[in-house]
Amino acid sequence: MKRVIAFLLPLALLISAATATAVNAASNYDLQRLLLGTSSAGGTYYVLGAGWSNIINKSLKNIDITCEVTPGPTTNMQLIEKGEMDLGMVTAWLAGEAVTGTGWAAKSGAYKNFQSLFPTHNSYLYIFTLKDKGINTVYDLAGKHIAIGPVGSTSDVAGRAVLETLGIKPAKISRLPSDAMISSIKDGTIDAAFGVTGSPAPWLLDLQTTHKVKLIEPADGDFAKILKAYPFWGVDEIPAKVYKDQSEPYKAVSFWNFVVIRKGIREDVAYDLVKTTFDNYKDFLLVDKSAEGVKTVNVPKMTVPLHPGALKYYKEMGVDIPSSLIAK
Repeated sequence: MKRVIAFLLPLALLISAATATAVNAASNYDLQRLLLGTSSAGGTYYVLGAGWSNIINKSLKNIDITCEVTPGPTTNMQLIEKGEMDLGMVTAWLAGEAVTGTGWAAKSGAYKNFQSLFPTHNSYLYIFTLKDKGINTVYDLAGKHIAIGPVGSTSDVAGRAVLETLGIKPAKISRLPSDAMISSIKDGTIDAAFGVTGSPAPWLLDLQTTHKVKLIEPADGDFAKILKAYPFWGVDEIPAKVYKDQSEPYKAVSFWNFVVIRKGIREDVAYDLVKTTFDNYKDFLLVDKSAEGVKTVNVPKMTVPLHPGALKYYKEMGVDIPSSLIAK
């Protein structure tokens, strides 16, 4: 018996030491307080961002993420570029233009202070109104009071881009966060709105509980003009009956979304963030259905080179990484 105990004791100590080493290896850094930029309250970015930060904060004792309301992707990237924010949710379109110094970033030049972490979801540019407004095509928006997102949001930039590309001139354009946009539709102070979010859109679900909603779909020729002008955009369909008054599939401009991180953040911190995200996929999915896009197969849809910590994780998972996502 003494011989058995003599054998088991060192073995137990060895296992204990190995476990301690594993824990230390997983969190071999001081507490990291990180600021995450999302979007206006109520949008998919805000919902996903708040849910993700809660998952990370519960799972990683050495990381504390604070979720912040912002106008959206361009503001998130600008703040990260200045070193005033650590993480941000962005669209593939606006981020692609940022790192290439084109489009909205042409005046400022290429952004160099952030890298990508993981994909989140595909979002859609909804053009919507109420059924009793008599608006049937995008060209009926001419002379109307239109709402788009706040300055710096995807729906702000994309909404104005669509109107300009198609030569549509509304009587007035108001920049509103999603909650104010829906309130204004309800009380009739605006005629129609542009909003970018996932599917289903939380604020459209809210609107349809009290009003009959009409989704406005550009024609195929209009989509061709839009994609020619904006090559980082896409077009996808939302299946029929996602919304109460939607009897047919809805074709819309689409944008993939992902999370970016400030370039100077430690490799092991970025690795832990990405690994923990995928390890807790089922919990993330409970936050919002849009999180279905948090899959390694969607990594190539990002448009910003990967942070070394993220790249390390994807290589371990055997993900085929496009050369465009490997920092030079």
